[in-house]
Amino acid sequence: MKTLLLGIAILLSITTHTYADTSADKKAQIQELFEVMGLDEQINGGFEAMLGVVDQMSAQMQLNAQQKDQLTNIYRDWFKYDIDHASMQRKLVQLYADAFTSDEVDKLVAFYKTPTGQKFLEKSPGLMKRGAQIGMQEAKSKEGELMQRLQPFLESVK
Repeated sequence: MKTLLLGIAILLSITTHTYADTSADKKAQIQELFEVMGLDEQINGGFEAMLGVVDQMSAQMQLNAQQKDQLTNIYRDWFKYDIDHASMQRKLVQLYADAFTSDEVDKLVAFYKTPTGQKFLEKSPGLMKRGAQIGMQEAKSKEGELMQRLQPFLESVK
């Protein structure tokens, strides 16, 4: 009986150790993917695309150019100093680890190392920004319809 328990304990420790190694290997693969993707630049590009919302806020608040710059700098400082980028990266590693197999991560790394992959990465921040602008323009053009849909709700909660 003791031998059986000892054997199970050894098997569990080997399985856990192997899983931890695999997990560390996969995390390293994903880190390589993030480096090839220029993840930091992609995140910064996404943030810059979000600044279109600040432009809209500035217009709604009727801010002058200096005030708009101040508001933009508040958002930039918040992003730079208050957002925990290391925590975000750890969570993104886990997200990618859950979404992709090791083989798929290898294929993504290979793709992003190609000229087409690099062009995609180069163009992504600008495309994201322009895509966000298109979305905001469309939403703005349909504000009247939204207000019509919201009006009955807003009246019911008064």
